[in-house]
Amino acid sequence: MQEKGKLPTKMVCLSFASLSLTYSIMLIGVYITSSHQGLSCPDWPLCPNGFDLPSSKYFFEHFHRLLVLITSSFIFATAIYSIRKPRQIKNPAVIAGIIVVVQILLGMFVVNSKLQAVIVAGHLGTGMILFAMLLLTFIYSYKQWKNNIKV
Repeated sequence: MQEKGKLPTKMVCLSFASLSLTYSIMLIGVYITSSHQGLSCPDWPLCPNGFDLPSSKYFFEHFHRLLVLITSSFIFATAIYSIRKPRQIKNPAVIAGIIVVVQILLGMFVVNSKLQAVIVAGHLGTGMILFAMLLLTFIYSYKQWKNNIKV
C-alpha cells in the first residue's frame, strides 16, 4: 500500500521533464524535415533574426533550436542530480548528458553541411539513443521512488 499524497522525487520530475521535452523536440524536428524547412535558418546557432521573435519563415526552426537549449539544460541538470543516485539511474543519465552534446554538434553539422543525408541520419539515430537513455533514467528513478514509498 502506498502513502497518499507523497510527491515524486526531484529525480523522477527532472527525468520526466527531460524525456517529455526531448520527445517534443523530436516531433518538431520530424515536422521540420517532412515539410522541407530544414534549411529555413541557414546559419547556426541563430536564425537571421537572432534572438528576436521569429518571422513565420523561421518559426519552427527557431522554436526547435530554442527548445533544444531549454531541454539540454534539463538533461544536464538530470545528469548532475543523478551523480549520487544508484548506478542503475546514474549511468543512463550521465550517458544522456554526453549524448546531448554530440546531438547538438550533429545538429550544427546538419545545418552547415546543407542537410547531407548521412549526417541527418546520424542526427536522427543519436536522438533515438538519447531518448532511450532518458526513458531508462525515468523508468529506474520511478521504480526507486515507487519502492521507497511503500508502507
